[in-house]
Amino acid sequence: MGGSSYDRDVYSDSSSSSWGSSSSFGASSYSASRFTSSSLDSSLKPNGKILESKTKSPIIVVLDVTGSNIDFARVVYDKLPMFYGQIEQKGYLKDFDISFCAVGDAYTDDYPLQICDFAKGIELDSWLEKIVLESGGGGQGMESYELAAYYLYKNTKFVAGSKPIIFFIGDEKPYSTVNQSQAEQFDIECLESGIKPFDLLRKKVNDNVFMLLNKYASRYFEDDTVACWEKLLASEHVIKIGEEKAIVDLMLGIISMVSSTRTLETYKIDMLDRGQTQARIEGVSKSLKGLSTALVPVKVSGTIAKTTSDKKSTQKGKRL
Repeated sequence: MGGSSYDRDVYSDSSSSSWGSSSSFGASSYSASRFTSSSLDSSLKPNGKILESKTKSPIIVVLDVTGSNIDFARVVYDKLPMFYGQIEQKGYLKDFDISFCAVGDAYTDDYPLQICDFAKGIELDSWLEKIVLESGGGGQGMESYELAAYYLYKNTKFVAGSKPIIFFIGDEKPYSTVNQSQAEQFDIECLESGIKPFDLLRKKVNDNVFMLLNKYASRYFEDDTVACWEKLLASEHVIKIGEEKAIVDLMLGIISMVSSTRTLETYKIDMLDRGQTQARIEGVSKSLKGLSTALVPVKVSGTIAKTTSDKKSTQKGKRL
């Protein structure tokens, strides 16, 4: 099961043991059956929408749903109960909710920006299932990540003292500038040229913006794409995805370290406790090493040993 407030199975097709059984990403057939929307639900339209969280630790996950990355949404859906449950059970965050957003190419796609409300627990399923997996993209090595970043800068509202964390997941570069006509199309106020959306967004959320970068079309990391993102973000916030099915392990690791509830070494114990293979643990550790080194060392209080309740609630989530 996923956790105390997320009563749904974690689907095993996304596990390490079944790598490559259904696709290179390992998404389950069940999650594929849940994403059937071909037109955009009005609740996901960004026009005039303010994305608001009243929690202390809001999480935003921006999913690239163009052709080469479309299965990330399915893998995240498969593993969402484990993701949510681990945050609760391990105490990484005490007060959180999650918003999923989808991004495509505003020059070519019908639905290049889709915005789900913040939600908690099983309600997240209904929001994710509304997302249109358009499988578009313009094929020019760029997607409209900058438009999504600018939307999140302009149209998000957080409570005072909160610590939002924003994840982008994709494999290409953003466009170099925000297209004013595209911003206006989605009612995003854009009064000046030369806007630097990632600089603005980083400042708004205390630099907690991360790019989880996949190999281009799952084949290789492009040097210019890596360099582009490392220029836009702190270099240690550009996290290379060694194995697509490790995406949730990477996000959990980042959350646990940024919240100072784990170091990389103690997070590795958590991965071992939930049945991850040594290969997965080593791969995730390699990807997170730069961030771990950059963070101010913290002393994690208490023990990290699994409790009886942890064992029971994560038994179905072995080798995720």
